Amino acid sequence: MADAEEICKQLPPASYRSAVLNYDSRNFITCGTELNCHGGLDVAFELWSMNNGLIFARRLFCCKLPIIFRTRQMWWKGTIQNSFSRINSLSRSRKLIMVILLLLLLLYFLGPYLFTTQTTQINLDVLDSCVEDKVRYFRKATQSFDAFVNSPGGSGADRQYPAYVGNGHVAAALGSANGLFVRLNRALSLPVKFYPVVSAFMENTHSSVKEVTALHIKSGIAYRIQTIHVDSGWTGSCVSIGTQLYAHRSRPSVLVQDIKISNPSKNQVVVDLDQVGDSGWKGSTSTLKSAKNSIGEDVQYSLTSGEVSSQEAGYVSYVTVATVKLPEKFIKIKAGKTKLLHIVTVVHYTAPMPKSTRDPSAFFKDLQEKVDKDMLEVLKIDTKVLRDEHIHVWNKLWQSGFGISYSKASGALNGDKINSTMYYVMSNIPAPLHSVTSTLKERTEIYRTLHYPDRCYGGHSTLHANTLWVDMSDEDDIARVTTTWMITLEKQGCSVMVKAGAEGVIQAMVLSLGAFRFANDHLEFAMEPKDLHRDLFFHRINYGNNTHVNVSVIVGEDNRANIFVALDRNDRPYYACDAGCIDAPAALSKELKQFPVKQTKPLTSILYITADKIHMEELKHAIHVENIVEAPAHEHHVIALHKHGHHFGGLPTIFWASIAFLVVVFHLFLCKLIYNEYCAGQDRFTRGRYSV
Repeated sequence: MADAEEICKQLPPASYRSAVLNYDSRNFITCGTELNCHGGLDVAFELWSMNNGLIFARRLFCCKLPIIFRTRQMWWKGTIQNSFSRINSLSRSRKLIMVILLLLLLLYFLGPYLFTTQTTQINLDVLDSCVEDKVRYFRKATQSFDAFVNSPGGSGADRQYPAYVGNGHVAAALGSANGLFVRLNRALSLPVKFYPVVSAFMENTHSSVKEVTALHIKSGIAYRIQTIHVDSGWTGSCVSIGTQLYAHRSRPSVLVQDIKISNPSKNQVVVDLDQVGDSGWKGSTSTLKSAKNSIGEDVQYSLTSGEVSSQEAGYVSYVTVATVKLPEKFIKIKAGKTKLLHIVTVVHYTAPMPKSTRDPSAFFKDLQEKVDKDMLEVLKIDTKVLRDEHIHVWNKLWQSGFGISYSKASGALNGDKINSTMYYVMSNIPAPLHSVTSTLKERTEIYRTLHYPDRCYGGHSTLHANTLWVDMSDEDDIARVTTTWMITLEKQGCSVMVKAGAEGVIQAMVLSLGAFRFANDHLEFAMEPKDLHRDLFFHRINYGNNTHVNVSVIVGEDNRANIFVALDRNDRPYYACDAGCIDAPAALSKELKQFPVKQTKPLTSILYITADKIHMEELKHAIHVENIVEAPAHEHHVIALHKHGHHFGGLPTIFWASIAFLVVVFHLFLCKLIYNEYCAGQDRFTRGRYSV
C-alpha cells in the first residue's frame, strides 16, 4: 500500500492513466481511497473526464469543493467552540437568565401541542377545513350582508340569524323546534303541528361532527351544513350532509327541501333520516297517495288534514298538508358515492272562521283537491328549474333597496340588521305579481299601484325607530316585528302600496327609511339635515310608469352632506330642486346630479322631484319659510364616532409612528440599564479603585 502511495505521489498528472492500468484492482482501490487528489479515484474520474473533454470538472470536484467544505466546517466548528466558551465564562446569574428565556420560548412554541391531545386536534383541523370548503360559497355574500352564517356554540357577542324561509303563505325554519307557520292577520304567526323539515344524522358514529346554518337572503334559501370526520389521521375524509330549504316564491303553497349526502371516504356510511310529519296535531287524519316525478319514478306522499285553533276564541282554520315520504329511514351511502333527496311539501288552508259555520268536510275536500293538483304539478318540474324559478323572483324583489355606510359606534344600526329585517318582513308577505295563480288583470292592478302610490310615506324616518330593529331569534319574534312594520306603514299612508304584496312592502320600507313622501305631483325627501351624518343610498324608487330614481347622500371631507340624484330609467323628463325650490329646476338624467343640503326655518323637505316642470316652478310660492341657508357641517366628534367608534377620531400615521419609535427607544434604554446593573455590576465592583 505504501508503494502505491509513493508511485501515485511521484507520477505527474499526465501519467496517472498508464500507472493505474499497471496495477491490479486491489492496488487501484487502495490508491484511490487513501489519496484525496492524486489517488486512483482521481485517476478514474480523469479517465472519464478526458474521454468527455471535462478536465475542468475533475479539478473542481476533486480539489476545490473538498477544500471549500473543509473550510466551512472549520469555521462552524470554531464559531461553536467560541460560543460555548463565552457561555461558560458567563456568571451564574447570566446563565440562569439565558436558561429561563430558552424555556419560555420553548413553552410558547410547543405549549399548544403539549397540552392538547393529538387526535382531537387532528379531527378539529380536518372538520374546520371541511366546513370552510362548504362555507366559502357564502363568504363574499356575508361581506355585503346578503348572507349570514351561524355557528352553534358561538360567543354571545355573535348575532344569530334564524334560518327562516317564507313566502307570505307558509313558513318554516331549519334548526327550529317549531313546525309550519301559516298566515294569521298581518304575518305568518299561526303554528301548525306539522313538521315538514327532515333531519339527517350519522348512524352509530362516535366521530367528530360540526354543523353550521346559513341564510342567503338574496336568494331566499336557508342552508344547513353538517360534516362528520369518519377516518382517522390527517388524511381522513369528511362525510357532508347539505340541506337547502326554501318556500317557493312564485308557487305560494310549495315548500321545498333538498338534501345532498356525500361520502368521499373509503367506507360505507349509514345516514338516519328523521321525518316527523304530523305530531301532536289533535283530530288530524292522514292518507297515503302516489304520483310520478320528473324522471318517471313513483313517489309516495302523505295527505294530512286537520283544524288549527286561531288566537280568537271559537275561530279555526282548516289546513291540508301533503309531503313526499322518504323511501326508507336509513340510507346506505357507499364509498365515493353521493345521494340526493328531494322533499316537496304543499300546504293549503282557509282563513280563520267560526268553528260552527258549516260542515268541515266540504272545506277539506276543496283543500285536498288543491293540494293534489299542486303536488302533481310540482313533482313533474326538474329540481334545478324549480329552484331557479324561486331565486329569480327573489332577485326581482331585491332590485329596490337601501344602503348605509358602516358605523363603529356602539349600538349603531348597520346593514346587517337592516337587510335581515327587510328579508324577514318580506318573507311574511306574498308576492302576487309573480304568483302562478295571479291573473293578468290582478297583475295590471298591482303595477298601477306600484307606479302611482298614494301619499306614501307620511312619517319621520324609520331609521330612528328602535322598535322596528329588534333582534329576532325565532318565528314568534319575526312575526311580531313584521306586524309592527305593517301597522307602521299602513298608518303612515302606505296601506294601498302594502296591498300590492312584497314589491309594495319593500318600496314602502325604502321610502320610510328616508322619510320620502309622495305628495301631489311630486316626491319629496323629508329627512332633517342634522340626521345626514352617514352615507345613505336609496336604490330604484318607483316613480311613474317605468321610472326609477336613485338618491344618495354623501358626507364629504368637510363633514358636509350633499345629495346626488340619478334616474335608473325614465319615460319622460324629470326635474329636481333643493330645499325651498328657490333655484331653477334642474333636469335629471342617468348622470349624477348634485344638490346641496339646505336648512330652512321652519324645517321643510330638502329635495323635491317631479315630472311637471311648471308644478316645480310654482312650488317656491307654496313653501313658506323665513330663511334658507346651507346646512352647517357636522361636528367632528359625530363623524369620528361613526368612523372610528370613539369621539377622538383617527390620528395621522406619523403620530403612531412617533409613538412606536419612542416606545422602542425607551425599552432599549431600559434594557441597557438592566444590563449595566445586573450583568456588568460584578466587574465594576471587583475592579480596583486605583491602578498601581
